[in-house]
Amino acid sequence: MTNVPNIQFTPQGLILPTEQEILNGVLADFNDAFGGNLNKNLETPQGQLASSIAAIIADKNNQIVWLVNNLDPDYSEGFMQDAIGKLYFIKRTGQINSTVECTFYGLPGITIPKGFIVKDENNNDWVLDQEISILSSGQVVGNLTAKGIYSAAANSVNKIHQSILGLDRVDNHSPAITGTEKESGSEFAERYKKSVAKNSLGMPASVYSNVASLDGVVDCYVIDNPKSTETRIGITNKVLKPHSVYVAVLGGNDQEIAKTIWRYAGNGCDFTGDTTVNVEDDSYTVPRPVYEIKFMRPNLTPIYFQVKLRTGSVIGSAELVKSTIKNTFDKQNRRKIGSTLYAIEFVSDVVNALPKDHLLDIKIGKSKSVYADSIELGIDQYPTLTESNISVVFI
Repeated sequence: MTNVPNIQFTPQGLILPTEQEILNGVLADFNDAFGGNLNKNLETPQGQLASSIAAIIADKNNQIVWLVNNLDPDYSEGFMQDAIGKLYFIKRTGQINSTVECTFYGLPGITIPKGFIVKDENNNDWVLDQEISILSSGQVVGNLTAKGIYSAAANSVNKIHQSILGLDRVDNHSPAITGTEKESGSEFAERYKKSVAKNSLGMPASVYSNVASLDGVVDCYVIDNPKSTETRIGITNKVLKPHSVYVAVLGGNDQEIAKTIWRYAGNGCDFTGDTTVNVEDDSYTVPRPVYEIKFMRPNLTPIYFQVKLRTGSVIGSAELVKSTIKNTFDKQNRRKIGSTLYAIEFVSDVVNALPKDHLLDIKIGKSKSVYADSIELGIDQYPTLTESNISVVFI
């Protein structure tokens, strides 16, 4: 029998003995073992040994608390959170690299191989996903993936790394879709809470849970219109057809997205969107039933920041503010479609990056001329940001 107090498991949680209580218990055990009258001074050899043993016990108690806390989905982290995710049959989303759509110009019939590299103005590599051939029109569109997470403005991915006879030039007419870091603990927790609908059918939550978990999907928004008339949704007044399901998806494979929507949206509904994919019901033999599935590829909508700094800020503060806001924005890529972005969300990181009280104000807008404390995005819009769209004003 030991004098060291145990961890108490109660309905409210764990109660740990203090390190002093543990130390007193160890010293009492030593005293009993040596027949009593033991010198308990911590500067003695037995006192030093008791202190070390007490510290070891306290550390193990803390590890037990960590383990118990990680069995709770609200507090779990790391590999323990990954294990909880498996109970929901989902995995943490890994890093998603940036992607861009480029137009290749040249002689008809010229083949551009998979893996072909185009560089942007910052000398970053963008790699062609699939082999393509220039069409009779003298151009063809290809999708390229970055080797990391970085942005690219329109008309900036245009440097041919290794020339091909017959290929004249390459350009991106739209900004790149900036990728995302590995899914954070809070993002993963939110997704597995929403994934309880993953095995259901016929609800917007059913579609969202399954589309959001597809490889390469950066963001997703799902809503339906149960009415027999058209309805308009959001700041852009997006029209939803009667009895239709609307799915906006950034990233991912068209065929996989369409098949997932078809599988989980339910029977007899229409679809609203700008991308059409024919899906075959492969549970039949040929000829198989074919369904026309529509979903939305959101418009990449540039946003702007105006930052006011106190005159006399340190040299390079403007560049520091721009990079800080851009980094904060990129870390918040998920769940932006149809959302409201608040300028105050960026204040903390900017304040931490600058010395003293140099930050005076931050505003956000959809144009360079109109700024506010917040902006609302339509359900067909996904925000993009480049450092050139961040203006810094000294007052």
